[in-house]
Amino acid sequence: DLAEIPSLSAAAQRAYKMAGIRRPLNELDLAEIHEATSFHELMDYEALGFAKAGQGAKLIDEGTTEMDGKLPVNPSGGSLCTNLFGASGLVRAAEAALQLRGDAHGRQVAGAKLALAHGLSAPAGVAAPTNCVAILERG
Repeated sequence: DLAEIPSLSAAAQRAYKMAGIRRPLNELDLAEIHEATSFHELMDYEALGFAKAGQGAKLIDEGTTEMDGKLPVNPSGGSLCTNLFGASGLVRAAEAALQLRGDAHGRQVAGAKLALAHGLSAPAGVAAPTNCVAILERG
């Protein structure tokens, strides 16, 4: 089923388990995700457990992913508009770290303590991707 990203779902579940996260939409303060295309953003929301299958667009419609929403996603602007495919994973992690340090000037999520960073590597993007999910916490 090309409407799902099983490798991202698996990576997210492992990361959540390691971090003790049960309800990512409610527990995370922000997420920096790799959205290779506009439709990947919706698929990522679903694979990361932020929305049920087919419901990713609701998060945008409801303002959930905005800077002042319940779970700001890509305060940096995201990978679609900011950086090369190959560098995206490291940039997502760096952006999440900046947020947690309080150094994301002009795009800071107030009080951020727990962040998700997602990287993707695959020329096909959906058919056979390798996904990495890291949970970062301000100590």
